[in-house]
Amino acid sequence: MLKGKMKLLVFFCLIVSLSESSFSSPYHYKEVRITQVIDGDTVVAQLGEKSVRVRLAEIDAPEIGQPWGLNAKKALEAKVLGSSVTIEVIDVDRYDRLVARLILDNRQINRELVSEGHVWVYRRYMRDESLLVNETIAIKNKIGLWATGSQIAPWEWRRGNRTERFKSTRKVARSCDEKPYCRDLKTCEDALFFLEICHLQRLDGDQDGVPCEALCKQ
Repeated sequence: MLKGKMKLLVFFCLIVSLSESSFSSPYHYKEVRITQVIDGDTVVAQLGEKSVRVRLAEIDAPEIGQPWGLNAKKALEAKVLGSSVTIEVIDVDRYDRLVARLILDNRQINRELVSEGHVWVYRRYMRDESLLVNETIAIKNKIGLWATGSQIAPWEWRRGNRTERFKSTRKVARSCDEKPYCRDLKTCEDALFFLEICHLQRLDGDQDGVPCEALCKQ
């Protein structure tokens, strides 16, 4: 917990030094323009001269390769892309992304995505239990992804997908003592080994679960 708070304080000091005008109160940033939507729960925001990734707090959207993943991304794009929002930061994750609620015209975008059936409530990181009420109503009324039949929560899908992708890496003769960059690797199997077994997160710069995309997305 202390380590997380220290990371947040360091990141906060960095952002304030870049753009004091965007800061209004502790961990709140107003009039921040959203320049890119990565997927249904991650955006890029412009803070001063620095672009930062923002992971929407307390929710988990289907991955792009998962059913409803593109729908969730398009829904978030329609809401915030190109708009100036308030970012209510509550944490910084292990990828140094701001974990935050997005507020636009007095609407909490995270909650809207739950109510409209585009995302799951991320129970592991949930702070506001009232989000479960919004999710329950969406499920009952078969709104959004809840109208599509069987659903797999994104965290379960990622776990299963990693298992399938890693089957081909079992014979990779590498050691976690190595710390390669993508430019040092020749196969996707090697990249998967270092990401999944050695947890070398720098190989997955956009945190989409696919390492060294020049190798693994051919």
